[in-house]
Order: sequence, then structure tokens, then C-alpha cells
Amino acid sequence: MLFNDALKKLNIEDYKERIWNSNSHGELFHIIDYIKLAEFEDTSWFRRWFEDVVKMAEENWDRPESIFQHILKIFDGWIDYNKKT
Repeated sequence: MLFNDALKKLNIEDYKERIWNSNSHGELFHIIDYIKLAEFEDTSWFRRWFEDVVKMAEENWDRPESIFQHILKIFDGWIDYNKKT
């Protein structure tokens, strides 16, 4: 799957530039994370979750644009938390 296809499936195409340019060193390893997330059969829930995470970073992080590099790590933590509750 290509990056653009992953964003389309996740319904976050409008975040492409922010995701692509989120690393101040120009590294793009995090792009693969979005492809992995798009492999879920049902992604209808993703945009709402994603926007909540982005909003949290914008309100609380010193460098909120880096949220896009950590999305898979945050997702994994969210899954672990929900398994416990």
C-alpha cells in the first residue's frame, strides 16, 4: 500500500502535509506507521481518534507537530490501556 492510499483509507488525506513535514530532521520513518494502521479492515473510527490525539498534542505538547511521528506508539498505548479497562 502506498502512503497516499493509506491516508485515504484512514480518512486523513487533509493531514498529509503536516504528517510528511512533522520531523524537523526530514526523516520519514513514521510514514510506514500510517501504512500499518491502514491495514485494519475497518478504519471508520480512525479519523475521530486521530483528531482527538492531534488536539491533545496541540493543547499540551511543546512541539505538537511531532505527534504525527509518534502516532503508532500512541495507538499501541491506547490499545494496551483499553485492554486493561
